[in-house]
Amino acid sequence: MTAAADDGGAWLTTERLILRRPRADDLDDYLRLHSDPRTYAHSPSSMPSPERCRERLADDVADWERDELGYAAVVDRATGEVIGWAGLRHKDSDASSLNLYYRLAHDRLGAGLGREISRAVVAWGVEHRPDALVTAMVDAVNAASMRTAVSAGLVQVGTRRMKGEPDTEPMPYFEAPKVASVPREAVGAELREAVVDLWVRVNDAGGSVGFLPGANRHDVAAALDGHLDDVRARRSLLCVLREPGGSLLGIGFWEHSRGFPYDHVAGLKRLMVDPAAHGRNLGRILLGGMVGIARRELPWVELLRLDYRDGLGLGEFYERSGWTEVGRVPRGLRLTATDYRDDVAMARRVDGLPLD
Repeated sequence: MTAAADDGGAWLTTERLILRRPRADDLDDYLRLHSDPRTYAHSPSSMPSPERCRERLADDVADWERDELGYAAVVDRATGEVIGWAGLRHKDSDASSLNLYYRLAHDRLGAGLGREISRAVVAWGVEHRPDALVTAMVDAVNAASMRTAVSAGLVQVGTRRMKGEPDTEPMPYFEAPKVASVPREAVGAELREAVVDLWVRVNDAGGSVGFLPGANRHDVAAALDGHLDDVRARRSLLCVLREPGGSLLGIGFWEHSRGFPYDHVAGLKRLMVDPAAHGRNLGRILLGGMVGIARRELPWVELLRLDYRDGLGLGEFYERSGWTEVGRVPRGLRLTATDYRDDVAMARRVDGLPLD
């Protein structure tokens, strides 16, 4: 997922899709998509009339003009066809939350496009709108949408009724995990132990965070203490990913004080998420949230860098989040007597613009 420049109204670009700002001349596509009863099989009473479609499209255009965010047209990159409507918007004038929404043409269901959209949009929301929760309400009988919400990283935190519909059945209500920096004075023994536990689990699951599976806990703790010394000395910034209930899901560091001539550079270190939550988009959420933190809390930083161990698919993961490979040393890392890996460097600008 990358944030696209405002070229033709593009907002987000994924592997197969472009999400772009809505336009008044989208009405025919809007009517086609929202007047198909097959896409409202789980809630036929909510299918809008043609007049309501006109009003909703006008509202969507107005949202973008006011907030630079809202529900967007989903365009197939291969064909240029509008195949859906998706995005984030403040629901019922609630500035504290952003509602995740997507609807696809019936003949495009079942191809994983809802998952592709939701994962990209949730990660964007965490990065760019940190003061608002990314949320979703899903009809409990819509099993596919329930799975999509979970795979996008959302966590069910209860149930709610639709506003203005007190007689309806409560619907499962989801929220995105939060990414936050940790003040240096808040780095205490409890957080240290939780991070050591997480780091050991990631090592033993084969994660590329400085050790091999089975690494001694004492050695992991010593490596962490080095990072925490840098945090306390204001040379590094610790960022944490927590589920809505507060449990630690992931961490990462920005090393941001290397001195001349690197004052404008921050290095990503030890990005990791709980292996028990693999497949839930949490890596992208944590990485996006950390880029947002760098943009807001390290205003002198212009360029972000990282190094990774080849062989685990990490390059593709970072590329989907806007990073570019800038160097590679073949066999630059030796893990065992027979296991050599490439040492790969990547970079991205904090503002998301191309490197060159």
